[in-house]
Amino acid sequence: MKDPVVNAAQLAFAVRLKDSADVSENTKNAQKIAKAWRAAVHDLNPDRFQIESLVAPELDQKLDVIDQETLLAYEFKVSGKNAWAEFYKDIVKVLMWNQRRKTKLRGLVFITEEKFGRPFLDAPMPRAYVKYLAEQGLEVTITYVRHDPWVVRAIGNNALEPS
Repeated sequence: MKDPVVNAAQLAFAVRLKDSADVSENTKNAQKIAKAWRAAVHDLNPDRFQIESLVAPELDQKLDVIDQETLLAYEFKVSGKNAWAEFYKDIVKVLMWNQRRKTKLRGLVFITEEKFGRPFLDAPMPRAYVKYLAEQGLEVTITYVRHDPWVVRAIGNNALEPS
């Protein structure tokens, strides 16, 4: 069974992605994609999914989505650029979350764009770190989204046609 949170990320990414050389426009577009994804996940089941949960007030960091049934955190780095840095930071957020709470997260699903993210994350060091974390009891999964206008149709009947 496919993960509905990952499907929502792929859909938000495929529907809203616009190519531009303008850094400001790309940043705004990434923010719109992330906002659309969080809204779609919330709409899946607002009682199940916590959106932008604060790790701890003194850390001023949030986790994008927490699935309260599976105890998985989800982080979506829309741009694959610098995804490796965000990946490590997001793992630390989950570790800090678990350090401060009785109900521990069992893992992290890190979602990012495939073209720029995969070359840095599908590499020996991140793979070794994911293996180490699994040995420590933390499940970490890296999932990629891609710009493919036809993926919108493949995800489901509620998908918008790409423009």
